[in-house]
Amino acid sequence: MSREQPTETVLRADAMLTPEGPVANAELAFDANGRISYAGEARPGVAASHELTGHVLMPGLVNGHTHSAMTLLRGVSDDEGFMPWLAAVQALEQHLGHEDVVAGLELALVEMIETGTTAFADMYHWDEMLIERVRASGMRALVAPASFAPETVGFPGVSPWTGADATAETERLAERFRGDPQIRVAYGPHAPYTCPPEFLRELAVRAVERGIPIHTHVSESAAEVEQIRERYGATPGEHLDALGLFAAEVLAAHCVHLTPGEISLFARTGTAVIHNPVSNLKLGCGIAPLPEWQRAGLRVSLGTDSVASNNSLDLFEEIKTATILHRGARQDAAIVRAADVLDIATRGGAAAIGFAETGALEVGRLADVIALDVTGSAATPFDPAALVSHLGFAARGADVRHVFIGGRHVYADGAHLTLDAAAIRERAAAAAARLRAQAAA
Repeated sequence: MSREQPTETVLRADAMLTPEGPVANAELAFDANGRISYAGEARPGVAASHELTGHVLMPGLVNGHTHSAMTLLRGVSDDEGFMPWLAAVQALEQHLGHEDVVAGLELALVEMIETGTTAFADMYHWDEMLIERVRASGMRALVAPASFAPETVGFPGVSPWTGADATAETERLAERFRGDPQIRVAYGPHAPYTCPPEFLRELAVRAVERGIPIHTHVSESAAEVEQIRERYGATPGEHLDALGLFAAEVLAAHCVHLTPGEISLFARTGTAVIHNPVSNLKLGCGIAPLPEWQRAGLRVSLGTDSVASNNSLDLFEEIKTATILHRGARQDAAIVRAADVLDIATRGGAAAIGFAETGALEVGRLADVIALDVTGSAATPFDPAALVSHLGFAARGADVRHVFIGGRHVYADGAHLTLDAAAIRERAAAAAARLRAQAAA
């Protein structure tokens, strides 16, 4: 006689972050479909499936903008400004093969999961096989095949696709994965300074007609803004608006140099912006006006950008940086709150990239949840009432011990359950070494 399978998975921990604030002596339960059925104080008499003493629970983190396959370029051009850095990276990218993209993507999946990221938005080369690697890992992703111009081949060693081919493939993939709970597909025109206006105008029309979002870079550097002003007599945001881009659903990365008028435009059109503080600081691009975004009511997500411009996919570093950066720059310790940045990195980010059923630990949402160890020195003394303080200022990706995505256990006590992390690291290291040797030859 077979035993009846439990209908509910129950996690019990020292504390939990909910939309209403911290809960001590916490319990989170989700059903067989991975949907949260209970979130609150531990219920007497309910047996725990996972007794996580010495841990805290929070929603999985959402990386609103990255280029995951570029993990192979970690540490390239560390001390150059944006345009020289971009030239160095693009020169190396010409030597990439498809297997290199696979290796880089899988390494990113390993790093993101083990630092608590459960969903991400990505612009790079994407095809069905790469998407299936994401699905197998358990993660959620908004994927945007990058394009530059209709006739331009973006990644010649990876694929013969031109920008026109990438557009057609984007539309095929969007139809193939329509309704998939783990995957959304977007157009990926790189930026207004690399894409001709007629190409952007055509994508805007297609995006509206087909209901496919657009993921692009906007106003990342002052040099980019100046280029667009010289070419078109407008700011990047004004230029894209004139082309009709904001009639579509747009995810705009960086937005460091938005004008007040552009902020109003983005608020009016519902454009989502992605704050990438560490990358922007490392490349000397500046500081995005997050306080003004918040006051205007913009939809905001938090991102790492690629490790080529950041060196890490640890979103806890971004959370702390995004909170304290603006305080120092504005000399106002109250201008950005850790609680708000944590919300941007979870619920706000999930909504911005199109996974609105995730992002918060509350009944009815999907159980994308991570458990962090709070027994270490940096968490001592631990006070459940000060959970936001700990997560905002002291927690690190290395503290993550368990990851559940849609109720699926993908990382357990520091071990990957869906990926062979050791083999992936070995393949990625070999691919990176080969890539640099080819570039140096």
